[in-house]
Amino acid sequence: MSKFKPYDKGQIMLLPPSLGDFIPEGHLARVVDQIVEDLDTVEIEKKYSDLGQKSYSPKLLLKLLFYGYCTGVMSGRKIAMRCETDTAFMYLSNMYRPDFRTINDFRKDNLKAFEGFFKEVLLMCKALGMVKAGMISIDSTKLAANASMQAFKTIEEYQAWEEAIDNQIKDVIQEAERNDTREDDEHGDQRGDELPADLGNLEALKSRIKQVREQMEEKGRLNFTDIDAKVIKSKNGLKANYNCQTAVDQNGIILTGYASNNASDREQLTKVLQQSESNTGLDFEEVVADAGYASYDNYETMEQMGKTAYIPDQDYKQKKQASPYHKAHFSYNPQVDTYTCPEGKPLVFSHYKNNKRDKQKTRLYKGTQCYTCSERTLCTKGEVRQLHQELREGLRQKVRDRLKTPEGKLKMRQRMHLIESRFGHMKFNLKYDRLMLRGLTKVDAEYKLICTAMNILKIFKTKELTLSS
Repeated sequence: MSKFKPYDKGQIMLLPPSLGDFIPEGHLARVVDQIVEDLDTVEIEKKYSDLGQKSYSPKLLLKLLFYGYCTGVMSGRKIAMRCETDTAFMYLSNMYRPDFRTINDFRKDNLKAFEGFFKEVLLMCKALGMVKAGMISIDSTKLAANASMQAFKTIEEYQAWEEAIDNQIKDVIQEAERNDTREDDEHGDQRGDELPADLGNLEALKSRIKQVREQMEEKGRLNFTDIDAKVIKSKNGLKANYNCQTAVDQNGIILTGYASNNASDREQLTKVLQQSESNTGLDFEEVVADAGYASYDNYETMEQMGKTAYIPDQDYKQKKQASPYHKAHFSYNPQVDTYTCPEGKPLVFSHYKNNKRDKQKTRLYKGTQCYTCSERTLCTKGEVRQLHQELREGLRQKVRDRLKTPEGKLKMRQRMHLIESRFGHMKFNLKYDRLMLRGLTKVDAEYKLICTAMNILKIFKTKELTLSS
């Protein structure tokens, strides 16, 4: 008698197994299957015709995309391959094997629908009691564009490139004319007047160069591969990136997510907050963000909206010891409207000044006894020391005082745990550090797809904890 269990790959099963037999209860694929079945796909289904060969159900393709993004499989080719080798993908595809082009085209042709699916999944989280009002944490992450830094060129470089293409086209035409005498030998039964393959490729390249150049301003650089991608600084230096804005609640549920090609976060704060409240129908009284979102305009807007802001400015953590004559060492006396320098000498109000670039209106204070001060060269490079006081400085100081409280320090620590952990899982565990699609519209839809997958994983985790308890 053999001591091993018998196995025979050629053994025919008496009863055919069900697809569900290969997927354990509580598996992520079952959660994705249930969520997608509850989504409204009517608008997508209207695009399909009753004529011709029957198409794959939009729900089937959505399940493959959602499960793929939940498990770090973004490529249409890899998803198609998993439908042949992975039982979870086989379960979701009902044993169909859609071609990778079908998957990619479905994703590309339904970009607008992904925003609606993100909202629907978010509302499912809300219905499950997972979304909590009160505090919202806002941050951004840089995702690499599907383009290289070498593809960035100035308008002069594009013009020179176009001229080089023109010269190559002329060379191809001249070569074709020289070959006319040998056309019988070269082309055989063909007429011999077909367009040379090289010429067709060069004409297409020239057309693309002209299209990109027409969208350029007089100054600046555009990426030939992805004209919407921008050079944005990240932890890896200056790269072709997109700046993806995100907000989460106290449970780490993503409330909104969209892609931007603006390197600055300052102008995104209000938009992120308003989208989050619109998506959930909830009010978030406490807004927590890092220094990238700090500006006098944002402090004023938060005050007007009745929000409690926990947003440190760029100078909040600057060490006073860095320079004994830093502005932080100058004391202000509101009763007489003067500043006093570290040497005990006054700075009095001089005039108002508008800074259009930074959108600030300031009060300028000038020292009155700098000429007789022995430390003047250490304090200023000018004739007298000057200080600028923004008219909304009181709002910034109010936020600074709030951040110094135990509650304020706790909020900032919570923000790091809540939102930066989501980015960590997204970029390092699921490997979403580089985008697949090109163009701001497509990238925005792709990022919403990523955020939807992140919320599905939260639902799956909550279900796991519920079952285990």
